[in-house]
Amino acid sequence: MLSPVQQSLRRRFAVILGIVLIVTLCLGVWWLSEGGSEASAQQAADGAGHPFPRNIPAPSLTGGTGWLNTAGPLDLKDLRGKFVLLDFWTYCCINCMHILPELKKLEHAYPNEIVVIGIHSAKFATERETQNIREAVLRYEIEHPVANDSQHKIWDKYRVTSWPSFRIIDPEGKLIAGQSGEVTFEVLDAFFKQAIPYYRRNGLLNETPINFELEAQNARQTPLRFPGKILADQEQNRLYIADSNHNRIVVCDLEGTLLETIGSGEIGLRDGSYASCSFNHPQGMAILGDVLYVADTENHLLRKVDLQQKQVTTIAGTDVQARGVPKTRTARWSGKPMKTALNSPWALTIHETDL
Repeated sequence: MLSPVQQSLRRRFAVILGIVLIVTLCLGVWWLSEGGSEASAQQAADGAGHPFPRNIPAPSLTGGTGWLNTAGPLDLKDLRGKFVLLDFWTYCCINCMHILPELKKLEHAYPNEIVVIGIHSAKFATERETQNIREAVLRYEIEHPVANDSQHKIWDKYRVTSWPSFRIIDPEGKLIAGQSGEVTFEVLDAFFKQAIPYYRRNGLLNETPINFELEAQNARQTPLRFPGKILADQEQNRLYIADSNHNRIVVCDLEGTLLETIGSGEIGLRDGSYASCSFNHPQGMAILGDVLYVADTENHLLRKVDLQQKQVTTIAGTDVQARGVPKTRTARWSGKPMKTALNSPWALTIHETDL
C-alpha cells in the first residue's frame, strides 16, 4: 500500500501528465482564439503556403450510441474535401442554444463547403437518451447531423472540457482549430473566408452538395409546436399560449376554444397587426389590463400587444443578443429600454408598475 506521501506524489504526477497532454494537443492545433488561424489563412490566401502548418489527424467519430438527422453513422473519410465543424453541445445548456442560430447562418452561407456535425455529449442522465435528443433536434430546428455521444467517447478523443466547444477539421482530414464558449457567425465567417481559397486553389475542396435525412422530414404536424409558456386571464376568460415553434401567440378561452392568433407564424421581427407581425420563438408573457407583454426570446426583445387595437410593438431590446459581462453592476442592470441589449428573455412578471 502506498504511503500518504506516495499517494500525493502520484496525484500530482497525474495532474502534470494531463496538463502535458493538453498542451501537446494545443501546440498541434492552431486555435482560433489566438488569432493564429486567421493569420495563417491570410498568408495562404496571399500565396504564402499552407494555412495551418500546425495540424494533427482528426480522431474518428466512432463511439457514439446513435445518430440523428442522417441515415446512419458518419465517417470523416467520407467527408474528405469538406470543412467539418464539430459542435459539442447538450440540450440543457443555454450557451449551446445561443450557438445554434449562428451555426445555421454558417450552414446557409456555405452549403457546399462546410458540414456541421453536432456531438451531443450529455451532462445529465436523461440527456443520454436518443429520443430526448431527437425532441431537442426538432425543437431547436437543427438542420445538421447529430451524434449521441452519451458515453463522452468522442468528447474525450477531442479533449473537450466544457459546453459549448467546437473543433474544425479541414478538407484533408486534419484538426486545425477549436475553441470553447459561444462564438458568432461573424467570427466563423471571417475564418472560412480566409481559409477556403487555399483549398479551392489547390483542388482540395469538394463543393458537391450533400443532403441529409432530417428528423423534421418525418415529424408529425400538430396544432401547437413545442409551446413554451401559458398565461391564464380568468377575468377575461382567456388563455394565452406561447406557441413557440410556430412563432406566434395562440389565444383561446379557458375551455380551449380557439379565438385568434397573434403573429404570422414566420420567423421574423415585424411590428403591426396580428396577421402581419412576427416573432422568433416567443416564451414568457405577462398581462396588465388590455396589454399583453411577450418575451420574444430569440429576437432578444420584449414586445407589447395592445389587445384592444390588436397591434404589436417592440418596447425593449436592440435585436442583438447581449454578450459579455459588464464592468459594473450598474451598467448591467440599467439603460434605456430600446438601446439596451437583452440576452434570451425567457419569463415576465409585473410588480406594481414595473415589468
